[in-house]
Amino acid sequence: MGFASGVTPQPGPASDAFDRELQAAVVARAKKRARGAVIVAGDIGAGKTQAGLRLARSLQEAGLRVGGILAPRLFERGETTGYNALDVAKGEDAPFARSDPPGQMVGRFYVRPGGLAFADRAIRDAAEHAEVVLIDEVGRWELAGAGHAPALRTALSSGAVPVLFVRAELVEAVVERFGLHGAAVVRLRDTMREPARGWRAFWDIVDSVLYPLFITVVADDFPQVRPMTVADRDDHSLWFATQRTSRKMAQIAAHAEVTVLFVDTSRFNYASFHGHASMDPDRERARRVWRSEWRDDWPEGPEDPNYVLLRVDGVRGYYSHGPTGEAGEIDLRGEGKDIVRSP
Repeated sequence: MGFASGVTPQPGPASDAFDRELQAAVVARAKKRARGAVIVAGDIGAGKTQAGLRLARSLQEAGLRVGGILAPRLFERGETTGYNALDVAKGEDAPFARSDPPGQMVGRFYVRPGGLAFADRAIRDAAEHAEVVLIDEVGRWELAGAGHAPALRTALSSGAVPVLFVRAELVEAVVERFGLHGAAVVRLRDTMREPARGWRAFWDIVDSVLYPLFITVVADDFPQVRPMTVADRDDHSLWFATQRTSRKMAQIAAHAEVTVLFVDTSRFNYASFHGHASMDPDRERARRVWRSEWRDDWPEGPEDPNYVLLRVDGVRGYYSHGPTGEAGEIDLRGEGKDIVRSP
């Protein structure tokens, strides 16, 4: 079996135990030591497709015939722009869903008729010729009897082992709808999310918003909100130019915990940066990030005694991609690792 160009399994230490559990469940059914389908359950972005790629490769190496489809996600600047359908047996793929027409709108994507037909053929062919049939994914469209549902029913009535990839919240409905009460459900933990992807997605949103909202807590415990501009950042901290004598500096002296909210209304994206704020004494950085348009506020330029940098050291960040519903929380104190939590 060969994978399509650019689509390769991404193993990691956190995935080893899950992979062993999943492979054992599939092999037991393929060798007739157990009966029923196998369901891979996980949230959006938890790594179901990557788990499928690893499973397909390991099963083939074990001498089993594997077919069906996986749906690798397509990204552009941290945004999911669509999915391809990958024929696991042949290593060929076709456009399945895109964020723009043509096609039938399913959720926030347009499913290409040719892509659906390609996937249908791959599933039915695997039901006839393979020992294991992968179907990624089975969701609300299939629960309504559309999408992969007709081909899925063919796979369920065949002698092959069906492996269904299902969002965690839909597992019970899928079991009821397709009569899978004897299925083995293997759940992906949130710790298996791809850290780098969530990290990039978070910072892509941050970098796309020119005027985030800087939120402090005032004496009466109500938040105070004002737009500001990020003067500088690294992977863990943000810097803002401000007046040494501003009210926000007094508020931060009393309550250092702040939130910076980045909202992109054109794409319904947002990110929140939570951390501890303080005045940065680094005058070299203050000179380096100085902008000429700030001279109205600080006539003496970067040496103006009232010009200071406000530094926010991150604790955690949250991001949400409106078009796809993808969301995650990252640890801003570490090295870009996703926190094991999702909404």
